[in-house]
Amino acid sequence: MVLKQFTQQSFIMVNTMDIKSDFGIYDENPTLAYFDSASTTLVPKSSVNTTSNFLNSVVASARRGAYKLAVRGSDIVETARRSFSKFLETEHASISFQKSIPSTVASFVYGWDWKHNKRNKIIISQSEENSVFVSILRAAEILHLDVEIAPIENDGSVSLSLLDSLVDDRTGIVAVGHVLPGIGTKNSIPEVAEIVHSHDAILLTDTTRSIGLLEDSPVHLGSDIIIFSANIGLMGPPGLAIQWINPYIERNHIPGILGGSSVSNVQGKKYEIAFQPDKFESGYLNVPAIAGFETSIKYLTNLRSKGMIKHLAHLSNYMKKRLNEIDGLTLYGTPSDETTIFGFNLGNPSEVGCHDIALFLDESNIAARSGLVCAHSLIQSIANDGLIQVSIHAYNSITDIDHLANILTTISEQLL
Repeated sequence: MVLKQFTQQSFIMVNTMDIKSDFGIYDENPTLAYFDSASTTLVPKSSVNTTSNFLNSVVASARRGAYKLAVRGSDIVETARRSFSKFLETEHASISFQKSIPSTVASFVYGWDWKHNKRNKIIISQSEENSVFVSILRAAEILHLDVEIAPIENDGSVSLSLLDSLVDDRTGIVAVGHVLPGIGTKNSIPEVAEIVHSHDAILLTDTTRSIGLLEDSPVHLGSDIIIFSANIGLMGPPGLAIQWINPYIERNHIPGILGGSSVSNVQGKKYEIAFQPDKFESGYLNVPAIAGFETSIKYLTNLRSKGMIKHLAHLSNYMKKRLNEIDGLTLYGTPSDETTIFGFNLGNPSEVGCHDIALFLDESNIAARSGLVCAHSLIQSIANDGLIQVSIHAYNSITDIDHLANILTTISEQLL
């Protein structure tokens, strides 16, 4: 009787946010239970239309001409930047639009003045996603820097005590992500920042899986550089990354990757760096995605004003409850009411692998990620052959979660 009351109450509270009609994929597939938002978030129709309208009526890149269409392109970029700066509670000049997380990370590492700062070591958390982890490893190889891997605790979070023992006066940059891929564990970035800054090192934080999904802005975490996808939590079009950098760093930092409008003048073998944020935006900007992103921020801001964070908390608690009811299911990490990513295996992974489970789910019109989810160092320490990752966003519902749990229960009863 208690269980029935809990389910009914949750259903009433959560389903007040019924927004599936805002996403075109549900027009094509109305019964889809989409649980891969931590890899690719669905983009609202309004943002898709804005992107399409830009390509149909403007096309011109920002900062590449004085004619009307080029000016419109530039205005679109700056409007998006200022709109997002309000959302992020920061100065617009601290925000730059990037091609990808790996190129953003590489550009900063290459451009940091290691010799002047008398540093030669980078520390990477074991829990970092490959886009950060491998790009730093490669940059360290080229720059001949020492690399230390900060170990993790049983729940996947970085070990603060061991990190403290690794950071020293040779450390230049430390990379620790906020919310982890695969299992959704949240690192205590303020505590990490305190350790890193005690040795005047720089903290780089990937907030891809938390930005837009938590109440507070990540610029208040204490990190020096924040990088994230515009797609995952923020519902922007894929193919756009964003960097926020602390003003006291950006004024003196020269990015390692330059070109296009990131330089203001080139003569012979000499070049002059543009002012921020232009200096961080090398090459052609993905203006179509930026146009759509600005619409996504308006859409997301409206959802948050209507209780999206509370909606996600209800979904999270219900997801945890239903997954824990399934016999033979191993749930990783320590899910809380802020968790939007859940990682698990069903039965013995050596007998029924995570990809097999994902294929069974797909047969029931449930989309879930499986494998090492682009976080090899982290996931292999938890489940060597990978796991099933299900992740939620505002368009998910109790009905979706019940469908997932019921199919997983059927798999468990019939195959394990």
